[in-house]
Parts: sequence; structure tokens; C-alpha cells
Amino acid sequence: MKVPLLCLMLALLLLPARDAGAQQVKLRANLQFPISNPVFGGSLARFKEEVEKQSRNDITIEIFDKSQLFTDYQVVDAVSSGAVDIAMTAAQQFSYKAPLVGILDQPFLFNYHALMSAVASPGSEIRKLIDEAILAEIGVRVLWWHPLGNNVFFSKGRDVADPARLKDQRVASPGKLPAEFVAWCGGNPAALTVEKFHDAFQDGALDMAMVGFGALQVFGLWKFTDTVTFTHHSPIVFFLVVNEKTWQSLPPAHRAAFAQAASKVESEIRSHQAQSEARASAFAKSKNVKLQELTPDQVAEWRACSAGMLADYMEERRTRAPAHGRVWQAADRSVLLRRAKHRRLHAALI
Repeated sequence: MKVPLLCLMLALLLLPARDAGAQQVKLRANLQFPISNPVFGGSLARFKEEVEKQSRNDITIEIFDKSQLFTDYQVVDAVSSGAVDIAMTAAQQFSYKAPLVGILDQPFLFNYHALMSAVASPGSEIRKLIDEAILAEIGVRVLWWHPLGNNVFFSKGRDVADPARLKDQRVASPGKLPAEFVAWCGGNPAALTVEKFHDAFQDGALDMAMVGFGALQVFGLWKFTDTVTFTHHSPIVFFLVVNEKTWQSLPPAHRAAFAQAASKVESEIRSHQAQSEARASAFAKSKNVKLQELTPDQVAEWRACSAGMLADYMEERRTRAPAHGRVWQAADRSVLLRRAKHRRLHAALI
């Protein structure tokens, strides 16, 4: 009996000590999607599990899913004001109040998977500058970045490999900057939160939609469309954020639990991205959805029709705050190095 008792005592000694000032805290988390959603619901549930484990239940998180508290367009203001403690939403929703974030939605700037992966990685210069801008201008702290592939077009009866086919089409776009891209290339954008796409299609208010590939299954777009065109013009990135006043009110042990949990879950979800894309492709094939890639000439046409959007952004941001210039310089370096590597010319640039 002495040996098991000794082992138990040693195990208890190895458990992390609680912060003397730590008290039990209950936080509320907003989720626009069902908790059963494997991408968004699954990652937030894992975060809750890890935070509660790391804090030994000193912190508990209550998740309100299906937009019970706030819709996608309301999330940023809700976390900023403290109406909810934790939430996640797409990067484009932060660009209204922190324009620097809009660099991620510029067409054909971060359209390589490896480049976006590098930009989103912890320690990235661009990530650091964007996180700092969000904290300073909105008052929320970014806990993780979750890249989700690139934007694509959903349509019925035809693809949009040729941007001329977008002309005058009513295209659902999940935000201001995606809508600008549609408008620059001749479409009529309808700015809607993704969860409203289904009803808009059902009501006959849309011809097409632009969003991530996973929406085909998650939001039932396969019921209204039969073609996906992989323009891959801009990445989709979701941020998990916490209200900064809530963060600062936590004792060091609680903040450490948050940071450790976020780091662990971010690593998990990024390692599963390839599997998620494979599942989405398999689902599309099961529904006989046509998957259309672009030729190099068609990519050039899409670049041409959207070039004004990027030019306007560059001109406006270069003359703004110093951080805008620094992030643009970092983006220039990242893009040049990635493209040089892609063309096997990196030795000439370094």
C-alpha cells in the first residue's frame, strides 16, 4: 500500500500550483455556428476543454452557439464592448475598425497556401503587426489565427473561370472587402453573413456566392449550386479573440492557461486543414458538383479586373500610420520570396 500512496503524493506535488490570487471565473463565448460544426464548433469546444483543464476549472467557459447572442456582423463590437468575453469571426469583420487587417483580403496577394501558412504562423512579422493593430484599435486580443483555405465561387449551370461571366450576377459576399472584389470584376455584390446565404438562394435573391469551399456542405450550398470555381484569389482566416479588459482582469495563472490552450488548439486545427479540404472535395463529388480550376490566362484576367482594388489599398495604406507601411513592407518581402521560390529564382533575390 505504501508504494501506491507514495506515487499519489508525488503526482499531487507535480500538479501546477494555483495562483494565490486566482478565483473561479466564468466566461461567455459567442459562436455563430452550431457547436456540432466540426471546424468552428469543434475548435471552440476543444479550447474550452483545454482552458478548463489547464486552469483546473478555475476558468469555465460557457458557449452560446447558433448566434444565440450575436450574429457574425455583431461579433467584433460585442467582444470590444465586453458584451461577450470570447468570440471568433473572419478577419474581414475586423477590417472595418482596424483597416490594416484588410491586407489579408486583397486579391492575389496571399493566394499561395504556403505563403498564407507562413503569414499566419506564430512569430510572423505580419501577424504581430495585425494583432497589435486589432488590440490598439478595437480593444480585443487575438488568441489564434485559423486559415481556412481560399475564397471560391459557387454557381449553377456554368463556371466563372472567365471573369466576364460574373457580369451583372447577384453574388453573395460575406463582407465589405469581398464585395469590393466582386464589384471590381463586374458582379453585383450582396453583402450577407454566411449563415444567410441559404435563405437568400432559397428566396431567389442570388445567382452566385463567394465564400470558402467548406460552405458547400456546412451551409447547404450544394442544394442551390452545382459548380465551384477555384479562383483562389484571397485567403479566409478566422480569429479567436478575447476582450482585453477581461484578459487584463485575469491573474497570471489564468492568462497562462488561456495562452497555452490557444497555442495547443491552434496547432491542432492547422494540422487538420488538409483533411478538411479532402473531406470537402469528397462531399462535392458525392453531390456531382463540378470543380473548376483556372488556367494561367484566366488567372491573369482575374488579376487584371481586380487590380484597381489592390492599387487603391496600397495608395491609401502607405500614407497612413507607420504600422501600415511596416506591414506592407513585410508583405512585399513575403510575397517576393514566396514567388521567387515558386519560380526557383530565390537565390537571385537573397
